[in-house]
Amino acid sequence: MKDKDLFESNRAAWNQAAVYHQRAFNHSLHIGFRDPEFTTLKKQRDSVVNEQLKKIDFSGKTISHIPCNNGRELLSLMRLGAKEGVGFDISDAAILEAEELAGIAKANVKFVRTNALEIDETYNAYFDFIYISQGSLQWFPDLNAYFSVISRLLKKDGRIIIFEIHPFKYFFENGFNFREQNFNKLTSYFEAGPNHYPKGLDYFGNVEYEAEECFWFMHQMSDVITAILHNGIEIESFEEYPFDLDGSPDPMVEGKFPFSYLIAAKKN
Repeated sequence: MKDKDLFESNRAAWNQAAVYHQRAFNHSLHIGFRDPEFTTLKKQRDSVVNEQLKKIDFSGKTISHIPCNNGRELLSLMRLGAKEGVGFDISDAAILEAEELAGIAKANVKFVRTNALEIDETYNAYFDFIYISQGSLQWFPDLNAYFSVISRLLKKDGRIIIFEIHPFKYFFENGFNFREQNFNKLTSYFEAGPNHYPKGLDYFGNVEYEAEECFWFMHQMSDVITAILHNGIEIESFEEYPFDLDGSPDPMVEGKFPFSYLIAAKKN
Protein backbone atom coordinates (compact mmCIF):
# COMPACT_ATOMS: atom_id res chain seq x y z
CA MET A 1 0.00 0.00 0.00
CA LYS A 2 1.26 3.50 -0.86
CA ASP A 3 1.84 5.86 2.07
CA LYS A 4 -0.83 8.25 0.74
CA ASP A 5 -3.46 5.49 0.78
CA LEU A 6 -2.29 4.36 4.21
CA PHE A 7 -2.69 7.82 5.72
CA GLU A 8 -6.09 8.33 4.09
CA SER A 9 -7.26 5.02 5.52
CA ASN A 10 -6.05 6.07 8.97
CA ARG A 11 -7.78 9.43 8.53
CA ALA A 12 -11.10 7.67 7.92
CA ALA A 13 -10.52 5.43 10.96
CA TRP A 14 -9.82 8.42 13.24
CA ASN A 15 -12.88 10.27 11.95
CA GLN A 16 -14.95 7.22 12.81
CA ALA A 17 -13.34 6.87 16.26
CA ALA A 18 -13.96 10.52 17.16
CA VAL A 19 -17.67 9.81 17.70
CA TYR A 20 -16.86 7.13 20.28
CA HIS A 21 -14.28 9.33 22.00
CA GLN A 22 -16.74 12.21 22.31
CA ARG A 23 -19.32 9.83 23.73
CA ALA A 24 -16.81 8.58 26.32
CA PHE A 25 -15.87 12.14 27.39
CA ASN A 26 -19.60 12.99 27.65
CA HIS A 27 -18.98 16.75 27.27
CA SER A 28 -16.58 16.80 30.23
CA LEU A 29 -13.97 18.67 28.18
CA HIS A 30 -16.50 21.26 27.02
CA ILE A 31 -17.46 21.84 30.64
CA GLY A 32 -13.89 21.67 31.94
CA PHE A 33 -12.36 24.27 29.63
CA ARG A 34 -14.83 26.87 30.86
CA ASP A 35 -12.66 26.94 33.99
CA PRO A 36 -9.45 28.97 33.38
CA GLU A 37 -7.55 26.58 35.69
CA PHE A 38 -8.69 23.37 34.00
CA THR A 39 -6.05 21.05 32.54
CA THR A 40 -6.08 17.49 31.25
CA LEU A 41 -2.48 16.98 32.46
CA LYS A 42 -3.57 16.12 35.99
CA LYS A 43 -3.38 12.34 36.29
CA GLN A 44 -0.81 10.86 38.64
CA ARG A 45 1.27 9.67 35.70
CA ASP A 46 1.44 13.27 34.38
CA SER A 47 3.61 14.30 37.33
CA VAL A 48 6.73 13.32 35.39
CA VAL A 49 5.86 15.45 32.36
CA ASN A 50 4.71 18.33 34.55
CA GLU A 51 8.13 18.33 36.24
CA GLN A 52 9.76 18.75 32.82
CA LEU A 53 7.29 21.45 31.80
CA LYS A 54 8.17 23.45 34.92
CA LYS A 55 11.71 23.79 33.57
CA ILE A 56 10.49 25.69 30.50
CA ASP A 57 9.51 29.36 30.44
CA PHE A 58 6.42 29.45 28.21
CA SER A 59 5.75 33.19 28.53
CA GLY A 60 5.53 34.76 25.08
CA LYS A 61 6.28 31.44 23.37
CA THR A 62 4.66 29.78 20.36
CA ILE A 63 3.92 26.09 20.86
CA SER A 64 2.50 23.10 19.01
CA HIS A 65 1.24 19.55 19.54
CA ILE A 66 1.80 17.14 16.61
CA PRO A 67 -0.47 15.24 16.17
CA CYS A 68 -2.95 17.05 18.45
CA ASN A 69 -6.10 14.88 18.33
CA ASN A 70 -8.97 17.01 19.73
CA GLY A 71 -6.67 19.71 21.11
CA ARG A 72 -7.17 18.98 24.81
CA GLU A 73 -3.44 18.71 25.60
CA LEU A 74 -2.43 21.76 23.56
CA LEU A 75 -5.13 23.83 25.25
CA SER A 76 -3.84 22.59 28.61
CA LEU A 77 -0.27 23.55 27.68
CA MET A 78 -1.43 27.02 26.64
CA ARG A 79 -2.36 27.65 30.25
CA LEU A 80 1.33 27.61 31.15
CA GLY A 81 1.64 31.08 29.61
CA ALA A 82 2.31 30.57 25.90
CA LYS A 83 1.19 33.40 23.60
CA GLU A 84 0.16 31.26 20.60
CA GLY A 85 -0.50 27.62 19.81
CA VAL A 86 -1.03 25.63 16.62
CA GLY A 87 -2.22 22.03 16.58
CA PHE A 88 -2.00 19.68 13.60
CA ASP A 89 -3.94 16.46 13.09
CA ILE A 90 -5.05 14.24 10.23
CA SER A 91 -8.61 13.79 11.53
CA ASP A 92 -11.29 16.21 10.31
CA ALA A 93 -13.55 15.31 13.24
CA ALA A 94 -10.81 15.80 15.83
CA ILE A 95 -9.94 19.23 14.42
CA LEU A 96 -13.60 20.31 14.49
CA GLU A 97 -13.85 19.35 18.16
CA ALA A 98 -10.53 21.06 18.91
CA GLU A 99 -11.85 24.30 17.42
CA GLU A 100 -14.96 24.05 19.61
CA LEU A 101 -12.85 23.53 22.73
CA ALA A 102 -10.52 26.41 21.80
CA GLY A 103 -13.54 28.72 21.58
CA ILE A 104 -14.72 27.61 25.01
CA ALA A 105 -11.23 28.00 26.47
CA LYS A 106 -10.81 31.42 24.79
CA ALA A 107 -7.29 30.39 23.78
CA ASN A 108 -5.14 31.92 21.06
CA VAL A 109 -4.88 28.60 19.26
CA LYS A 110 -5.29 27.55 15.65
CA PHE A 111 -5.96 23.99 14.53
CA VAL A 112 -4.95 22.69 11.09
CA ARG A 113 -6.26 19.53 9.43
CA THR A 114 -3.26 17.96 7.71
CA ASN A 115 -0.98 14.95 7.56
CA ALA A 116 1.86 15.86 9.94
CA LEU A 117 4.37 15.01 7.21
CA GLU A 118 2.82 17.69 4.97
CA ILE A 119 2.73 20.68 7.33
CA ASP A 120 3.04 23.89 5.33
CA GLU A 121 6.44 25.60 5.07
CA THR A 122 4.78 28.70 6.53
CA TYR A 123 5.53 27.09 9.89
CA ASN A 124 9.25 26.55 9.28
CA ALA A 125 11.27 27.69 12.36
CA TYR A 126 7.98 28.86 13.89
CA PHE A 127 7.77 27.05 17.22
CA ASP A 128 9.61 27.45 20.51
CA PHE A 129 8.18 24.17 21.83
CA ILE A 130 6.57 21.05 20.36
CA TYR A 131 4.81 18.38 22.41
CA ILE A 132 4.52 14.76 21.24
CA SER A 133 2.21 12.62 23.35
CA GLN A 134 1.14 9.03 23.76
CA GLY A 135 0.18 7.00 20.73
CA SER A 136 1.67 9.41 18.17
CA LEU A 137 4.78 7.80 16.71
CA GLN A 138 3.18 4.45 15.90
CA TRP A 139 1.18 6.01 13.03
CA PHE A 140 4.25 7.01 11.01
CA PRO A 141 6.04 4.32 8.98
CA ASP A 142 9.24 6.41 8.77
CA LEU A 143 10.30 8.20 11.96
CA ASN A 144 13.15 9.96 10.19
CA ALA A 145 10.59 11.68 7.94
CA TYR A 146 8.49 12.61 10.98
CA PHE A 147 11.36 14.09 13.00
CA SER A 148 12.62 15.88 9.90
CA VAL A 149 9.33 17.82 9.99
CA ILE A 150 9.62 18.42 13.75
CA SER A 151 13.14 19.81 13.29
CA ARG A 152 12.00 21.98 10.37
CA LEU A 153 9.25 23.55 12.45
CA LEU A 154 11.39 24.25 15.53
CA LYS A 155 13.27 27.48 16.06
CA LYS A 156 16.95 27.25 16.96
CA ASP A 157 17.12 26.10 20.60
CA GLY A 158 13.44 25.14 20.36
CA ARG A 159 12.46 22.34 22.70
CA ILE A 160 10.44 19.16 22.45
CA ILE A 161 9.00 16.79 25.02
CA ILE A 162 7.98 13.29 23.99
CA PHE A 163 5.77 11.49 26.53
CA GLU A 164 5.00 8.24 24.77
CA ILE A 165 3.99 4.62 25.00
CA HIS A 166 7.10 2.46 25.24
CA PRO A 167 7.70 0.12 22.28
CA PHE A 168 7.69 -2.75 24.79
CA LYS A 169 3.97 -2.13 25.40
CA TYR A 170 3.26 -2.70 21.71
CA PHE A 171 4.37 -6.33 22.10
CA PHE A 172 0.89 -6.95 23.48
CA GLU A 173 -1.25 -4.99 21.00
CA ASN A 174 -2.37 -7.95 18.86
CA GLY A 175 -4.28 -9.99 21.41
CA PHE A 176 -1.59 -11.37 23.71
CA ASN A 177 -3.00 -12.35 27.11
CA PHE A 178 -0.64 -12.65 30.08
CA ARG A 179 -2.78 -15.30 31.77
CA GLU A 180 -3.20 -17.41 28.64
CA GLN A 181 0.45 -16.86 27.65
CA ASN A 182 -0.52 -17.14 23.99
CA PHE A 183 2.92 -16.13 22.77
CA ASN A 184 1.96 -16.59 19.13
CA LYS A 185 -0.01 -13.34 19.52
CA LEU A 186 3.03 -11.27 20.50
CA THR A 187 3.91 -8.43 18.12
CA SER A 188 7.52 -8.75 17.03
CA TYR A 189 9.80 -5.95 18.19
CA PHE A 190 11.81 -6.34 14.97
CA GLU A 191 8.99 -6.34 12.38
CA ALA A 192 7.85 -2.79 11.66
CA GLY A 193 4.41 -3.70 10.35
CA PRO A 194 1.97 -2.46 9.34
CA ASN A 195 -0.25 -3.82 12.09
CA HIS A 196 -4.01 -3.39 12.49
CA TYR A 197 -6.64 -2.48 15.08
CA PRO A 198 -9.66 -4.42 13.73
CA LYS A 199 -11.90 -3.67 16.73
CA GLY A 200 -11.61 0.12 16.55
CA LEU A 201 -9.75 2.97 18.21
CA ASP A 202 -11.98 3.71 21.18
CA TYR A 203 -9.32 3.57 23.89
CA PHE A 204 -11.43 5.84 26.15
CA GLY A 205 -14.74 4.01 26.31
CA ASN A 206 -13.26 0.67 25.16
CA VAL A 207 -16.25 0.11 22.85
CA GLU A 208 -15.55 -2.42 20.11
CA TYR A 209 -17.05 -1.73 16.69
CA GLU A 210 -16.60 -2.65 13.04
CA ALA A 211 -13.74 -0.30 12.30
CA GLU A 212 -12.37 1.34 9.20
CA GLU A 213 -9.04 -0.22 8.32
CA CYS A 214 -6.09 1.52 9.96
CA PHE A 215 -2.37 0.81 10.14
CA TRP A 216 0.24 1.25 12.88
CA PHE A 217 3.94 0.47 13.03
CA MET A 218 6.27 -1.00 15.62
CA HIS A 219 9.34 1.17 16.22
CA GLN A 220 12.31 0.05 18.25
CA MET A 221 13.55 2.47 20.90
CA SER A 222 16.72 2.80 18.84
CA ASP A 223 14.59 3.94 15.86
CA VAL A 224 13.14 6.77 17.93
CA ILE A 225 16.48 7.94 19.33
CA THR A 226 18.32 7.68 16.01
CA ALA A 227 15.62 9.65 14.13
CA ILE A 228 15.77 12.43 16.73
CA LEU A 229 19.57 12.69 16.63
CA HIS A 230 19.79 12.51 12.83
CA ASN A 231 17.60 15.59 12.55
CA GLY A 232 19.73 17.95 14.60
CA ILE A 233 17.87 17.52 17.88
CA GLU A 234 19.89 16.98 21.05
CA ILE A 235 18.48 14.65 23.70
CA GLU A 236 18.86 16.18 27.15
CA SER A 237 17.13 13.47 29.18
CA PHE A 238 15.55 10.08 28.59
CA GLU A 239 13.57 8.23 31.26
CA GLU A 240 11.58 4.98 31.16
CA TYR A 241 8.61 4.26 33.45
CA PRO A 242 6.63 1.18 34.51
CA PHE A 243 3.22 2.87 34.33
CA ASP A 244 0.88 2.34 31.41
CA LEU A 245 -0.35 5.48 29.62
CA ASP A 246 -3.38 3.56 28.35
CA GLY A 247 -4.55 2.47 31.79
CA SER A 248 -3.52 -0.26 34.20
CA PRO A 249 -1.62 -3.31 32.93
CA ASP A 250 -2.35 -6.81 34.12
CA PRO A 251 -1.55 -7.02 37.87
CA MET A 252 0.78 -9.94 37.11
CA VAL A 253 3.20 -7.62 35.30
CA GLU A 254 2.45 -4.16 36.71
CA GLY A 255 5.66 -2.40 37.69
CA LYS A 256 7.91 -4.98 36.03
CA PHE A 257 8.27 -3.73 32.46
CA PRO A 258 8.84 -0.35 30.73
CA PHE A 259 5.43 0.77 29.46
CA SER A 260 6.13 4.48 28.88
CA TYR A 261 9.03 6.91 28.43
CA LEU A 262 9.81 10.61 28.37
CA ILE A 263 12.40 12.36 26.23
CA ALA A 264 13.27 16.04 26.66
CA ALA A 265 15.32 17.51 23.83
CA LYS A 266 16.23 20.70 22.03
CA LYS A 267 17.18 21.68 18.49
CA ASN A 268 20.87 22.43 18.07
